[in-house]
Amino acid sequence: MDIVQATFLGGLCLCLAYAVRFGGRTGRAGALIFAGATLLTALGTLVKPDWAGTSYAVFAADTACLFALVLLACNSSRYWPIWATGFQIVAVATHIATLWIPDVVPAAYQALLSFWSIPILGVMVAGTWLDLQQAHGATPQAGSKERGEGL
Repeated sequence: MDIVQATFLGGLCLCLAYAVRFGGRTGRAGALIFAGATLLTALGTLVKPDWAGTSYAVFAADTACLFALVLLACNSSRYWPIWATGFQIVAVATHIATLWIPDVVPAAYQALLSFWSIPILGVMVAGTWLDLQQAHGATPQAGSKERGEGL
């Protein structure tokens, strides 16, 4: 494991812990989705570690993550799952592009996919933080509480 992977995994663990602790039902569900996607992606990279051409195992993991995020966004009153879904759409689109351009440079393919994992975690943390600020504010907005969830 190199320093970049170790740094990402450390940051991932911190972001997931924050979402689980302060994010309520949506945060816990998002953390579970991202932890599962990370595990499936790691397993997928074992199948095709050279990144030459489309990595179908990672493509499947990213597509499953996209569907899970769509479900989360549709069943939550929070905004961050919508942003995370948008970033995940770009990741899946990257895989689709490699179907049309099979001789893509492996380093570029891996870099494009890896890049989107950072903003996805960022919007989860930022959204959770904003939800906390709103919950502790003087005037809660109508519809700010998630269905059946107390902060």
